[in-house]
Amino acid sequence: MALILIGLNHRTAPVNVRERLAVTATRLPELLRALRATPGVDEVAIVSTCNRFEVYAVVDEAATRHASLVEALATARGVSACDFMCYLTTRVDADAARHLFRVAAGLDSLLVGEHQILGQVKDALHIAQDAGTLGDLLCGLFQRALTTGKRVRNETEIGQGARSLGQVAVSVARETLGDLTNRTALLIGVGKINKIAGRALVESGLRWLLVANRTFERAVAVAQELGGRAVHFDALAQGLADADVVVVATGAPHIVLHDSDVRAAMMHRATRPLVIIDLAVPRNVDPAVREIANVRLYDMDDLSAVVAIHHPMAASAIAAAEKMVAHQVAAFLDWQRERELAPRLAALHAQAEQIRREEVAKVLARVSLAPEQQQALDALASALTNKLLYAATHTLKG
Repeated sequence: MALILIGLNHRTAPVNVRERLAVTATRLPELLRALRATPGVDEVAIVSTCNRFEVYAVVDEAATRHASLVEALATARGVSACDFMCYLTTRVDADAARHLFRVAAGLDSLLVGEHQILGQVKDALHIAQDAGTLGDLLCGLFQRALTTGKRVRNETEIGQGARSLGQVAVSVARETLGDLTNRTALLIGVGKINKIAGRALVESGLRWLLVANRTFERAVAVAQELGGRAVHFDALAQGLADADVVVVATGAPHIVLHDSDVRAAMMHRATRPLVIIDLAVPRNVDPAVREIANVRLYDMDDLSAVVAIHHPMAASAIAAAEKMVAHQVAAFLDWQRERELAPRLAALHAQAEQIRREEVAKVLARVSLAPEQQQALDALASALTNKLLYAATHTLKG
């Protein structure tokens, strides 16, 4: 069996392509089972975040199953394979393992060293387990990836500081608005990403924080947690008119903030600028908003330049993390080889034991020995067999 990875991320595909494959956690089990049903596919797990969509699979032969997986993915997502084929990256065996370990360590993130990805990899493991598409190999791969991510954060400088997209949102807002002390921010959506962004904005000295969500009770809970005020979703117009920064990240797979909504709000703001940050994939903000005067719209692709300038990671920290990843990948490959060798060793031991018993029986049939002599003969045969097997086993593992 071979380990194969097919996927795309913020480095290989623009957001308008990534959002075609993005899938919510509630729909992941269905997609996992659809891919698992592909002939020749034995195990499947998917890491789906705002910046990546990656399918990890155990297949009977990587070269022939690649096309089958791509077609199954396109069919399951209701898109044409031509829409994303040229953006896909394919990795096999050691390269696939190394990539997942780097992902879990935060080395492949938009914001190198960010903390959320480790939890997302853990979620991918549990969702695949619950969907029944995980076997021993992928389970071992993901568990070791999580161990690697934790060690990188605990034992290298890459884990120092609270690195998150919330910090990037603050940098983006300051780039346009300057000091945020007397500013107002509006959160649309109350998921994990938006809560992190809201907390970072509050810590930057923000004056007011407004929170809007389809379910008003959840907006109230998050507003209380962050020291803000809840806003009814059908009263967004006033919130947009009051806000200086709007951060949007909902679970909806479609536009929730339309061009017309923002144009209407800007009519009540004179020339006061508005920064809108869309942290969702699929995008939640109409791209046409970019054309509105005094509005700055940032989506996930736009944040790359901000990260490079305001949130660089020290080269020494990255080198230390890469070294640890390489060590952990080597350990995983050793485990994988031993796992693949185990059935062969078991068969060898079984065959040797059968031969031992047959030869001892032949000797006992020809000579008359006392019970203690029979036991001594049997013990001698066992000792010789085990010594020979030890040497053979050592050679095979080597």
